[in-house]
Amino acid sequence: MRISKSRFLQYIQCPKRYWLGVYHPEFADERDMTVFTNGTRVGEYARGLFPDGVLIEYRKDGWLDIDRMLAETKHHIEAGTRILYEAAFATDNLIAICDILVRSEEGYEIYEVKSSGSIKDVYFPDAAFQYHVLNECGINVSKVYITHLNTGYIRQGEIDIDELFFHNDVTSHAKQINEEILEAIPDIEDVYRSLVEPVVSLDLQCETPYNCEFMGYCFRDIKEHSVFELAGISQKLKYELYNKGIIYFNDVMASGIQLKQNLMQQIEAAEAGQPIIQTENIREFMGNLHYPIYFLDFETINPAIPLYEGTSPYEQIPTQYSLHFIEEEGAQLQHREFLAIEGSDPREEIVKCLSADIPEDACVLAYHMAFEKKVIEMLAQTFPDYSEKLQQINEQMHDLIIPFRKRFYYVDKMKGKSSIKSVLPALYPDDPELSYSNLDGIHNGNEASNAYLALTDMNEAEREKTRKSLLEYCRLDTLAMVRIWEKLLTFI
Repeated sequence: MRISKSRFLQYIQCPKRYWLGVYHPEFADERDMTVFTNGTRVGEYARGLFPDGVLIEYRKDGWLDIDRMLAETKHHIEAGTRILYEAAFATDNLIAICDILVRSEEGYEIYEVKSSGSIKDVYFPDAAFQYHVLNECGINVSKVYITHLNTGYIRQGEIDIDELFFHNDVTSHAKQINEEILEAIPDIEDVYRSLVEPVVSLDLQCETPYNCEFMGYCFRDIKEHSVFELAGISQKLKYELYNKGIIYFNDVMASGIQLKQNLMQQIEAAEAGQPIIQTENIREFMGNLHYPIYFLDFETINPAIPLYEGTSPYEQIPTQYSLHFIEEEGAQLQHREFLAIEGSDPREEIVKCLSADIPEDACVLAYHMAFEKKVIEMLAQTFPDYSEKLQQINEQMHDLIIPFRKRFYYVDKMKGKSSIKSVLPALYPDDPELSYSNLDGIHNGNEASNAYLALTDMNEAEREKTRKSLLEYCRLDTLAMVRIWEKLLTFI
């Protein structure tokens, strides 16, 4: 048995997570691969910091062959190769693969590449594991670095690779954690050899430092109306309650514990089985709206590596919008939309179209408007000729989430949440027209972002189908807002 870095980090977070990963990976939840995809791309890009290195291929002919990687790495170390990508090293029970390994006069430098925009404590055991394995293999490691993106970098022309990344010397941290690794190895081996699933209570390790991929499995016996459904409760408090045996809403009521008002409100609504309807507050909110009324939603991409001039890592770039609108009371619902052509900077065209599509006297509704307002603000800064019109749109914007965030209207089916994907099915249960699950191919914002970025690599038929799916998804977001607004109208 050889313990990889990822397995070691799983164990550090939770022995049960490690054991399930070894023996029952099929129990894992479906995971969003965006972070993994970003990490792979950033890692490959970072090789440009040390060009002309030798890549030890992770797979050859579709097969993962660790022994081949170890042999190739050994060959290049003995040959004095200065720069290696994905170099592999193993002891009897540990294996580590280095993103970038650079030979210097003092020894070898490890560069562990992260796609984040800052250094985090959770990265230190990661770097320490590699340091330990290489030293055990007789490699003199002089420095260990965490390399991550510089989110303050602004692309001007071709990407300046040296400005795009920061290097952080974490050698001292790696050396300090070295003893902890040695102490943990026998315990990891014991867990590995056991055919019995470890008993670990639900606690902070389920979500810290990362959401565990086995949460669905470990929480499978938790029924409806548990403290884990309480919206806005701290991680620490919900696990404290759970481990005191206060698991369900009725346990909270019976215990006499007083939680924050919004939490007690959620519990009381569920226990009573009645909706919360604050008619006067709804009327006041709706009274601030006027015709013509425009319902706006953006979809964006936020590529780790900036694609366009003047943009930074992870900057939100709008690629499409949907507008449903009603010119006057009793008028027909109308719709306009925009989807950028893939492969080019979409921002100027989206500014022109949005400015033309929304009239000066419009009341603009968004859902969680901070996002839309931020996108518009960034567009106004980038295109000053349109700044006045864009700022006017922002000034006339109202947030449809408010009646639900403030619980002017609340039903138990919302589970304490106010997102559009929680509110919509609670207001319109089993309405196929308003079901995101009925959409073809794209069901959420991450899928939309990934699909747009993939358009340039598709053939014509795939591209046409995906563009249609993107339009349908964004259209549903604003149609959902219309239907929610219509529901609020019934209370005035």
